Amino acid sequence: MGETVRGYLVVKVLEAAGHNGEDRKVWDDTLKEAFVKIEIRGGARTVKKQTSTCKVSDNVVNWEEQLALEHLDGAGELRILLCRPKPAGERGSSIIAACGIYMRDILDAVPIDKYFELFKPGEGLEGGFIRISMNYLRPDQVRNVNGLLQGSKKKGSLLPKVLLTAAVVAGGAFAYKTYQEKKWEEGGGAEEKGRLGQEMIGVKKKKVK
Repeated sequence: MGETVRGYLVVKVLEAAGHNGEDRKVWDDTLKEAFVKIEIRGGARTVKKQTSTCKVSDNVVNWEEQLALEHLDGAGELRILLCRPKPAGERGSSIIAACGIYMRDILDAVPIDKYFELFKPGEGLEGGFIRISMNYLRPDQVRNVNGLLQGSKKKGSLLPKVLLTAAVVAGGAFAYKTYQEKKWEEGGGAEEKGRLGQEMIGVKKKKVK
C-alpha cells in the first residue's frame, strides 16, 4: 500500500535547558553533548529526523536548526527525544528525556513557538525543557519537496524559500497542559536496541491548545 502524505511539519529546534520550573538542575553533570530526534509515528512508517550534536554549556544546549518531516496518513503522534551520543566505537544513542504531542493538537495550534517540558524515560521524572517552533504546510504549498526535506537548516527561517505560498496564520500566545501520565501504547522499535518501548513508559504527552 502506497504512502499518502497529508502535509509537512516544519520544526525548528531552538534550545534545551536542564532545569525544572523551580530552576533546579535535572540533568546529569556528565552530559557534555546532546542532539534531538524528531519522530512522527503511527503512519505506514515512522518518519525521523535529527539535529546535529552540540555542546552543553551552563546546562543549556543551543541548535537553531530546522527540520522538515512528512506527515503520513494515519500518523498521530510527534515524539521529541533529547539524546546523548554514545562514545566513539559504540553504536546507538541513549535518551536523556522526551515528550510526546498529538498531531491533531499541533494542527489546531500552529504556528507554535513554545517551551515544552521533558520527562526522563522509564521514570516520568522531570527532564528539563525544550524550545520548539513548528508550522505545517499542505502539499500544494510546497513547490520543491526535496528542497524542503533535504536536511537541517542552521539558523534559518521557519518557512524556507521553497514554499509556493506562505503558510503563516495569525499567531499569538497559547497555553499547553500535560495529559495524565500513561504508558505509551507502542513498542519502541529496534533502532534503540529494542528498549525504546520500555524506556518510554512514564514519558508524558502534552496537549497544545
